[in-house]
Amino acid sequence: MGRATSAGLLAAVVLASSACSDGGGGGGDDSPLTPGRAETSTVTIGDVAASTGPAAPVPGARTGGTVTVYEQTDITHLDPAEVYPNNAQAVSMLFTRQLTAYKKVDGKFVLVGDLATDTGTTTDGGRTWKFTLKDGIKFDDGTPVTTKDVKYGVERLYDPGKVLGPKYVPQWLSGSDYTKAYQGPAKSGSLPDNVVETPDDKTIIFHLKDVHAEFPFAVAMPYTSPVQKSRDGRAYDKAPVSTGPYKVEAHDDTKLTLVRNPHWDPATDPIRHNYPDRWEVKFGLQSQQATQQFIADVGPDKNAISLSFGVDSQYAEQVQTRADLKGRLLSGINPYVYYYAINTSRVTDLNVRKAILTAFPKQQVRQIQGGPAYGDFATTILSPTVQGFSNYDLFNVPPTGDPEAAKKLLAGATPTIVYAYQQTEVNERIAVAVQQGLEKAGFKIVKKPVSAETWYDESNKKDNGFDLYSGGWASDWPGGSGFIPALFDGRTIADGTYNYARYNDATVNAEIDRIAAIGDVAEQNAQWMALDKKIMEQVPVVPYVYGRTTRLYGSNVGGAELDIYGATSLANLFLRS
Repeated sequence: MGRATSAGLLAAVVLASSACSDGGGGGGDDSPLTPGRAETSTVTIGDVAASTGPAAPVPGARTGGTVTVYEQTDITHLDPAEVYPNNAQAVSMLFTRQLTAYKKVDGKFVLVGDLATDTGTTTDGGRTWKFTLKDGIKFDDGTPVTTKDVKYGVERLYDPGKVLGPKYVPQWLSGSDYTKAYQGPAKSGSLPDNVVETPDDKTIIFHLKDVHAEFPFAVAMPYTSPVQKSRDGRAYDKAPVSTGPYKVEAHDDTKLTLVRNPHWDPATDPIRHNYPDRWEVKFGLQSQQATQQFIADVGPDKNAISLSFGVDSQYAEQVQTRADLKGRLLSGINPYVYYYAINTSRVTDLNVRKAILTAFPKQQVRQIQGGPAYGDFATTILSPTVQGFSNYDLFNVPPTGDPEAAKKLLAGATPTIVYAYQQTEVNERIAVAVQQGLEKAGFKIVKKPVSAETWYDESNKKDNGFDLYSGGWASDWPGGSGFIPALFDGRTIADGTYNYARYNDATVNAEIDRIAAIGDVAEQNAQWMALDKKIMEQVPVVPYVYGRTTRLYGSNVGGAELDIYGATSLANLFLRS
């Protein structure tokens, strides 16, 4: 239910939301990055009116021109069944539509019906979900979209060959071993009506095995895009059929070109516009080069954006201090929370874990990673971008760490801590800062560098021999169900899973089951936040930063903002001249 990464691996965080915490505190290192810095926000669920098109016009927007999008590598998969990276999701919003999606209203995200007239209804507490399609939605050949096309798109998710995209919907419909029940339409025909029902061309009903109050959020991802069965095939991954304002004109390993889809009806779409005439997504740029081009802002780069390039770390100070750059800087807290996991199966003394948290030099580490551009200091497990977030700080430790207070917790002991990290130049510098900070408190630190090539294999082992190591997590939707169970359910501890703290508490495990069964998503998220605090009392992790995205764009670009996944949103973007 989320995405793992390793803190220290990303010099400029890729995933982001527009929400932002207050940033903690700690000296001159903590100045605001941009005048437009957003406040912590909660995603809301829109009604039928909010789900009705057309999208509100963008002040000052004009029609015309070609937008250039710079990316490092080709967007490998455009098939909605395999669209998962945030840049792929961002560009797919131009040509695919799903049952629900997010739009921005006064700077806040609202979940609305996209293909559907609303965000779905349930009459049994979240086990059965019904959606009704809007009138007037067509594929790019003019064929009307029906619920059978949506069902066919969902059925394709079961195909064992579709490996990249998330699998929440088939897992919730058919269990964790969903491919044993059904292997996709090519091998198994159609899903039975007691799993996905389409009583008419406008109605689709999902019969889940268990309660999932978060289902309307889960179907906001591209995998519920309708697929026209007659046009499915090998080429679909390079040029899928469009239901959005643009369609694929050409796609190879150097460039993806999108042009207008004449069969898109803006009256059906509460989210997207089609201001530019065309989009050219170009592959092959590196982070440093991209940042240099955006800073120079010459020629066609004035009309350029990136979906995922953050500001290269060596330019972080420059973009914070130059007024001409601040005006075209996107910055926001993203769904990632970076933390340092404490292996509770090895570090069993609570006071020792508290001492690690108390002595940890957050500010010194963050400065190595680019300062405030990297993230805002964290004190919670959950991100400020989730529903029901409530900020708290159980320990009130300064970002520089408090080695004297940590010494008192150790009471004269000198514990040995194995600190493991990916072996890169930046992470070597971080390891020195962590070692110095903790040794001031009385710890003995054994540094254990691990090859970047084997890091994930080594860190994911149940018995990895590490006491302290970095990690990061983001939920695929703004809710605690995408965080807490994956990271802290003790029953998941095994090779290859994400409970890096090896945390196993029977009371917490029971609470996870209880909260997951709550049918009201707002109440569920409030309960996840309460459990966040209960878990932090046992200090299985040192929350480090709420990841921040910092991204430049060309001076002729208007309507640029971050989407809920942290890429640059293309829904409202236009060229000023």
